[in-house]
Amino acid sequence: MTSRRTICVIASTVVVATGIASTHSFATASPRVSTTTNELVTPRYLYRQFCGKCHALAAARAAGFGSSKNGFGDLGGPSFNELRVPYKYSITAVTLPTGGHEAVGRKITPIQLTRVATYIATVTKHNPIPALPTDG
Repeated sequence: MTSRRTICVIASTVVVATGIASTHSFATASPRVSTTTNELVTPRYLYRQFCGKCHALAAARAAGFGSSKNGFGDLGGPSFNELRVPYKYSITAVTLPTGGHEAVGRKITPIQLTRVATYIATVTKHNPIPALPTDG
């Protein structure tokens, strides 16, 4: 083997070994953010945790109290199964609390609120009845 060819083989081996070592260390490194935080759960889970106890939504498999009495329950809000709920309505309902949303506002983080409001707007965008700001 020529010296040039030997250097190429050695360099290639070093590059491959370095790539394997760095991939292994990356794969086994602990994440910077704990995967157990509520920030990383699915929007559907967030809906069930913060909204689904009062507001029914079939897409989230949440019965809520809104599934009886023509969409209104004894302690809950309207069912979102027919309402088209814009993103800003969900944000406003929690940041300017009305109708029991005070408890949600104390528990939900801004990131969680953004994710669940986006989820609600997305899954209800084809529903036939436009929600009103007072439908909270």
